[in-house]
Amino acid sequence: MIRSLKQNILLSLLFVVAFNTHSKEVVKVGLAHFPPYIEAREAEVTGLAIDMLNLMNQYQDTYEFVPVRTTASTRHREFAAGRHDMSLFDNLSWGWNNLDVEASNEYLSGGEIYIAQAKPGRDETYFSDFKNKKMIGMLGYHYAFANFNADPEYLRKTFNMELTQSNNGSIKMVSAGNRGDIAVVTKAFLSKYLNEHPEDRSKLLISQKLDQEYHFVSVIRKGFKPTIRELNDLLQQLESNGSLPLLWKTIDH
Repeated sequence: MIRSLKQNILLSLLFVVAFNTHSKEVVKVGLAHFPPYIEAREAEVTGLAIDMLNLMNQYQDTYEFVPVRTTASTRHREFAAGRHDMSLFDNLSWGWNNLDVEASNEYLSGGEIYIAQAKPGRDETYFSDFKNKKMIGMLGYHYAFANFNADPEYLRKTFNMELTQSNNGSIKMVSAGNRGDIAVVTKAFLSKYLNEHPEDRSKLLISQKLDQEYHFVSVIRKGFKPTIRELNDLLQQLESNGSLPLLWKTIDH
């Protein structure tokens, strides 16, 4: 009798767990390599975005936000094909023009700056004109100086641009001075890189002006759930309870 009762209780608990797990609506979140916000170079996706998804899952019981690895150059096609329905640390000006999407409220700001090899007599004025200079940037990224046109052929033809797969590579190329003149890098990534490689600081001239200021939002398929109101309410909850501010302190943005 006791054994039977225990078995019934165990089965009931398993049913409740299974019901709660499957009752959540899955939201596939496309994450492309964008360090330090998203580290998607290997099969496992890490970085600030995963920490943010964990918070979003922890503080509500309706949706299960699941990361889906994508790339900067394919994410819009994969979104159109239905492989994912949402993205983090994004902006509507980054290739979403022809897709039926909407954006959450802004939750973080940041920026991109220019770097060049440090040389005697070279100063901030070096970044005022890109003519006759070879630019370096990440494949699939949208840059303000190029009017957010990420087409590789356009960038190569118009700006003689070298497109890389690695921010580390961009910094190394420009500091060596033999593969390009000016690279565009995320401020937060450059800060992290120089903390880890202080010997490279003297090799770089870092611009004061921004290529662009980030106004990070979450982009989601229009008419999809969670609705924009639900998403903004969740983000506001995470802001108000201190979860997001604590997360932002882990980076120098």
